[in-house]
Amino acid sequence: MEADTLRQLRGGVELAADAVDAATGAIAEAHQAIARQVYAPFGCLGPLGAPARIVEQIQMTITIQVYRSIQLTSRLVARGAVALLQCQAKGD
Repeated sequence: MEADTLRQLRGGVELAADAVDAATGAIAEAHQAIARQVYAPFGCLGPLGAPARIVEQIQMTITIQVYRSIQLTSRLVARGAVALLQCQAKGD
């Protein structure tokens, strides 16, 4: 494989991983903003406020971990793809 081709493919892989990171980060922020709006009224309902905050925290924790898992998986796939490209380049 030519060095230019390898460099372009590697750049494409890294660009795709960066795009996944950016998109999941933006989606996670929007998700959390919407969830906060859903739970906010419960604060005005006296005794229902505390349980609602607990449920909100649980949901936020799960949401954050799901989006981080997507980002981590994307990065791992990108590293694997780059390693395969480099292996292919050495084999030529």
